Amino acid sequence: MRVFPNGTGLLLGLLLTFFGAWEWPNGALWLNTFFSNSVSQFAVVLVFLIQGWNLNANRIPTLFKDYRNLVLVQGAIFVGPLFFVLFLHANNFLPAAWKDGFIFLAVLPTTISSCVVYTSMSNGDSDLALGHATLSNFLAILWVPLACSILIVTPNVGVFNEWFAAGKYILPQLFMFVLLPSFVGWLGRKVFLGNEESRFDEHLKRITFGCILFLAYLSLSKSILLRGEVDFLNSIIFLFPFLFIFLLFHLFLSWSGSLIFSKSPRVRVAKFFCISQKSLVMGLPLAGLLFAGEPELEIRIICPLILYHFLQLVVGACFISPLKRWVRRTC
Repeated sequence: MRVFPNGTGLLLGLLLTFFGAWEWPNGALWLNTFFSNSVSQFAVVLVFLIQGWNLNANRIPTLFKDYRNLVLVQGAIFVGPLFFVLFLHANNFLPAAWKDGFIFLAVLPTTISSCVVYTSMSNGDSDLALGHATLSNFLAILWVPLACSILIVTPNVGVFNEWFAAGKYILPQLFMFVLLPSFVGWLGRKVFLGNEESRFDEHLKRITFGCILFLAYLSLSKSILLRGEVDFLNSIIFLFPFLFIFLLFHLFLSWSGSLIFSKSPRVRVAKFFCISQKSLVMGLPLAGLLFAGEPELEIRIICPLILYHFLQLVVGACFISPLKRWVRRTC
């Protein structure tokens, strides 16, 4: 059972999740029919309730005191991938039809859930990861609409209207599904345990493991239902080389960025997962808000995001065990 919550177990679980979504994509449709979005929302709330339970709140203020690291991590999340995509496009290395999708992918913030869970599973500084990831999602409310209004054609939509729409949707979502559950989990541990260790921590990690797999299943199933099996498979085959090139650069940027201003292995692991993740949870609703009424453009935006999200989960899971061993050796 020790393999279950580590990187090898998660990688196996993700592969089984892909085959499950391929064989039974209607499971997501069935859940959506009977429970609307409440099941996926419950999974997200549960992840951050557990993260709050394990949160060391004293670590959060240090995030804003170290301004050099703050600027480095947020810049690497938002600006580094964008420069790389624009470089590929300028040199005709990206298919013109999918350029907008890669630009949108590049400017997205960190996936909070997988970033924090992967950092925790690798014995990294999960409190620091939660702080950087949450901040990036707040900054995305301004940054993503601005970048899209400049770099992606969105006719008849002003940037201030996009900011308003993004803030109106994202701020309540961040509060309800990230900040509030994290606070409740942190407060619950303070009230019931104080500073004592919990014998349930390993079981809680398994629950977060299961939630990540469940959310991955929902996103994959919905994309297969949206595009159809043949079209989805053709998109994977066509986009995979370009997504893989983007992933290699993303990993290089993440690891090299984690080395700057960081001596602690646990901090470097947190930075690595913060920089290397792109948010499907933020990306899907933002795409719907910013490109509403343009179904063809929306498809070209969403497809690379969904495929890359699954690819980054699989590759990220491969790093958990090696990073965990590295942290143990060097700490």
